[in-house]
Amino acid sequence: MTEATCDKMPKQDRSRASLERLMTATREILHDGTFEHLTIAGISKRSGVSTGSIYARFKGKDELFRAVMALVLEEIDEEWAQHIERLGKQELRLQALVPAAVGLLGDHLHRHAAMLRPFMAHAHDEHVARRGKASFRLTSESFITLLLQAREEIHHPRPEHAVASCFTIAYAAFARFFGLGSAADAAGEGDWEALKQDLGDMCLGFLMHTAHKA
Repeated sequence: MTEATCDKMPKQDRSRASLERLMTATREILHDGTFEHLTIAGISKRSGVSTGSIYARFKGKDELFRAVMALVLEEIDEEWAQHIERLGKQELRLQALVPAAVGLLGDHLHRHAAMLRPFMAHAHDEHVARRGKASFRLTSESFITLLLQAREEIHHPRPEHAVASCFTIAYAAFARFFGLGSAADAAGEGDWEALKQDLGDMCLGFLMHTAHKA
């Protein structure tokens, strides 16, 4: 596109295209690195958007980071909701549903670990923490709701508690494997497929547990 042609584009369209390049560049830098790798100069170079234009939209990299995080988490949440809905429609029995749901959670975190890592590492930011907790809560609640579809097959005396514990344990194990949050040093330890299988088996066994607490 020539400069003359570009000048004829509506300013709103040019502004939208500029913002999209800016957001994309920020996502790419975060995907390949950390929050510390994110600089206005680096974003400007990758996006082709001047630093002046960036500062005209955002106060600094913190505000830009929050905007990108909100956009990415919205996409991730929507994707998770679609996967959960599809799995729920299969109406699986508990023995098949539990490992399928645990595997779904693991694969979901696997796909997005590179972007979740810088978000979780920057959770000391109040805005980041609030949005991250909302996403976590959505993931947790939909997972629990899905497993409770097979409530009548759960032998544990406290089904809601047991299902919630399954989510907590599985999520923590996957987060550790991917180095999310405080588990960065443990990233990649063990066999990924075996981890998914073992967690699914353990959660199923826990839900089928019939002993009452003393």
